[in-house]
Amino acid sequence: MKTFKWLLNGINKFFNSIDTITTKLLTLVLCCITIPLFVVANFSTDIINQGIIDNSKTRLDLNRKIFEKKYFDELNGLGSYITSKIKDFRIKYSGKYDLQSKKFVDYLSAGKPDLSFSMVLDPQKKITAYKGNMKPDIILSRLSKVIPVDYVENRLLFTENIENNIFQTVIIPVFKNNDISSIVIAGRSLENSNIAGYVNNITGATVAVYTTNGKRAAFIAVSGNIPGLDNYLKVSNDSNYGIFQFDGNILINPADFHVNFSLANFFNKPIGKVYLGIPKLDFIIWADRNFKLISFITIISLIVAIVIAALFARKITDPILALKEAAESINLGNLDYKVETKGNDETVKLSRAFSRMVSNLQRDERLRSNFVATLTHDLKVPMLAENQTITFLLKETYGPITEDQREVLELIKSTNNSSLEMIGTLLEVYRYDCGNVRLFITEFDIVKLIKEALNQVKSLAEDKKILVNVNSSQENIMINADKNDIKRLIHNLSSNSINHGVHGGFLNCNIEAINDTIKYIPKSDEKYYTSLKGPIEISNSILVSIEDNGAGINREDIPLLFNRFSLSKGRKPAGSGLGLYYANQVIGMHKGHIWAESSEAGGSTFKFTLPLNRQE
Repeated sequence: MKTFKWLLNGINKFFNSIDTITTKLLTLVLCCITIPLFVVANFSTDIINQGIIDNSKTRLDLNRKIFEKKYFDELNGLGSYITSKIKDFRIKYSGKYDLQSKKFVDYLSAGKPDLSFSMVLDPQKKITAYKGNMKPDIILSRLSKVIPVDYVENRLLFTENIENNIFQTVIIPVFKNNDISSIVIAGRSLENSNIAGYVNNITGATVAVYTTNGKRAAFIAVSGNIPGLDNYLKVSNDSNYGIFQFDGNILINPADFHVNFSLANFFNKPIGKVYLGIPKLDFIIWADRNFKLISFITIISLIVAIVIAALFARKITDPILALKEAAESINLGNLDYKVETKGNDETVKLSRAFSRMVSNLQRDERLRSNFVATLTHDLKVPMLAENQTITFLLKETYGPITEDQREVLELIKSTNNSSLEMIGTLLEVYRYDCGNVRLFITEFDIVKLIKEALNQVKSLAEDKKILVNVNSSQENIMINADKNDIKRLIHNLSSNSINHGVHGGFLNCNIEAINDTIKYIPKSDEKYYTSLKGPIEISNSILVSIEDNGAGINREDIPLLFNRFSLSKGRKPAGSGLGLYYANQVIGMHKGHIWAESSEAGGSTFKFTLPLNRQE
């Protein structure tokens, strides 16, 4: 009996240990996807291989067309360039220089430094001007069979092999009174062309332009993905640096699907060759020809997988989604959110640990709030007494003081006032957190109140030479609200803008009374962002905006900006992080809206609304 219980406990522990998301997902993948696809793969190998071959031929043919198109575009471009330069030169230097001068060939090369040579012949085919690194007689002898044709044709564009190099060549006759006055010849080596790199960038293919003499291949132009390649490659069965082999006729690369084709001259005789290669590695996962068969079986597998997954989906995903929602809620400051899950896998255990963590946070938050409230309340009385004593000293109630002593006392009083203001904010925040808030509603002029609040921070603005402007749609706007809370709110927002403003900047406060209902849609794009989650309706309210051109607010800080102790990473900390939280609480109690807007270019704007006629 004891043995049976021991075995039963062992089985229970085993099943509990494998009751995990990982086990469930592995079971799902192995049973519903891996096995059928493995079967399909075995039967489709021949189809895939044939498809790879067919696809490689198609791609190589397309790459060849791209090469030829680019090649003829370059050749036509060279011809158009020479033609335009002849026309420009004759207009610009008419009567001063003619085409048979050295000035003309220099003019051609200056505009196109990749020209390998340029020359001008007179009607008797004698060279009158030349520029290039090769002997002009060699060039002329190589092109002599073509030049007579040019007396009939208007322009010739072709390719020629000169001194074991391949040149894109242009021959253009220049007429005067229906007679040929000059013949312009220009050539550019494919070494100076970017055609190999261009085709490689477009297609990813390896490109090499070369000439052969039966014993070796001489490379004219290669794409940039052939490292360590020598200028010449001799006949060999061994690859050069593991890249190419030359069999005496064409280039071969065992790692590529490749094609070799010839470049021809004006008389259609081969003068060079082009190698195009696509890595075979690119086709290992290719299976287009087998797509329909694999898709059919995959669909069947997915149907089975969906049936099995439906049995596990709720148990797997619900705890994760609940935990995600709880984390987002707590991140926004809601510590009362609860997570309830059932089961025995990792997510359930994590949820329970999460709930315990939240309980600890709630306890710590209560302790912190009580401590802060008690501490600030106890500090306020002696600091008020200290402030009063300093005031008496400044008034010389206890006797005269020196200017140095007055300066020190003024500094102490300023620091004391800042501390009292922070203590006041902490007490107000605690009052709102406790829910014991009673608003003292009175009717007052919001425009006047804002001007008074801005005057209190005027000295801060003057220190940084910040220009403060107040613009209102009306001279007086009467509202019903808690005057002290609204004044403190304005003071906090304007102080923030000045503290984070730039020297010589501005602070604009705009006040607008909105009687009709409008739909406010915040601007939001890649560079401009806001804390508003969507459009809001504004009716019978005032809209106040406080804008600065200082340091902006980081995009990631915007959602948490009005939480307690939230400090923007884009700004230098200048307070306790409670001012915006307090502002949010005040506006919320007044049934208004508050939000922030900023951009990556800098500057930020805080906006809030208050009802014009709020009833208690």
